[in-house]
Amino acid sequence: MARFLSVAVALALTLVAGPAAAGLDDEVRYDGAMPSPVSVADSGPYARHGTVLSANGGRVLSLFDASSGGSGDLFLRFPAGHCAAVPCPQAVVRPADSAALMPKGGTGRFSFGADVRLTAEPSPDAGMNVWQFGLAGAGQSQWKLQVDGGRPSCRWSDGTRVVLLPARAYRMAVGRWHRVRCARLSSVLFQIRVLDPVTGDAIVPPAQAVATVGAIRPDGSAVIGGKRVRADQADAQTDQFHGDLDEVYFARR
Repeated sequence: MARFLSVAVALALTLVAGPAAAGLDDEVRYDGAMPSPVSVADSGPYARHGTVLSANGGRVLSLFDASSGGSGDLFLRFPAGHCAAVPCPQAVVRPADSAALMPKGGTGRFSFGADVRLTAEPSPDAGMNVWQFGLAGAGQSQWKLQVDGGRPSCRWSDGTRVVLLPARAYRMAVGRWHRVRCARLSSVLFQIRVLDPVTGDAIVPPAQAVATVGAIRPDGSAVIGGKRVRADQADAQTDQFHGDLDEVYFARR
């Protein structure tokens, strides 16, 4: 009984107050500031600033949000509009020190997420990766937040076992900010939440999964806004995100 009670308490804390209340420390947080056209500022304690990688005229822009729907004054805008035929405008952000963006020991608790706003109807035939470390495939560890077709989902894998957790089939409305959070709350408990950034209220009830997943130790570099930049590939191969991001974070214990 004590074990189940402690899990329930941890879950309740995370639902109400987020990573800090759950004992997680911010490792990186991007809240929309860009010191230069190719640099995204990390407002977290470790200054793991991001580098913009682009192709075919794609850009990441820091813009001011005058509406009440954003979580701050500045946000990041990624290339707009679906592209099916090369060359496609592409842009991603690669955070510094990817090794810090994995669970401690590969098995610790961690969470990641972003405030997401679609600027156009998404294509049903191309992925849109918001935040990821590692690739999908046999033998590949990964954590990822994606909004393929406008539907938020989180993915975790130790290279053999996979948890793919959608937000109860919810489809994001164009033009509305959504706060999407993914969390591994314990060695066996995973969760996705979709919240209103202004009120903090759940837009849909949180979805959870219980699964045994081993150490998550991704290879390569963490990426925001897609999985790669390739001048000879369209969205279906790059999973380019189209829209706006704010409060992009990763936290771990």
